[in-house]
Amino acid sequence: MIFFYGRNSFKVKTVQLSDIGIHTEVPGVQHFEYRQQYAHLYWIPMFPIGSQWCVRKTDNKLYEVNHELLPALNALPRPKMGWLAFAGPIIVALIVIYVKIFG
Repeated sequence: MIFFYGRNSFKVKTVQLSDIGIHTEVPGVQHFEYRQQYAHLYWIPMFPIGSQWCVRKTDNKLYEVNHELLPALNALPRPKMGWLAFAGPIIVALIVIYVKIFG
């Protein structure tokens, strides 16, 4: 049997350049993204494994943030991590409850 496991991430928050005090146009930079990383099994999120800031550029790819910008980004209020990173255990719990009630 083959197990499909790994890690992935989803966007939690988007920040524009003006939100961190950069009012000049930076070539190639669209915005910054705060991303929640999670471990998955068969592409179902199981648990969170971290978070990070990324830069979305005009080629629609994600890149690491320059270390000089991290203090400005970390000073912004961070959103609460949602339940989506725990979707796997939630689905398992719902199945167990369903089986206990109707099984």
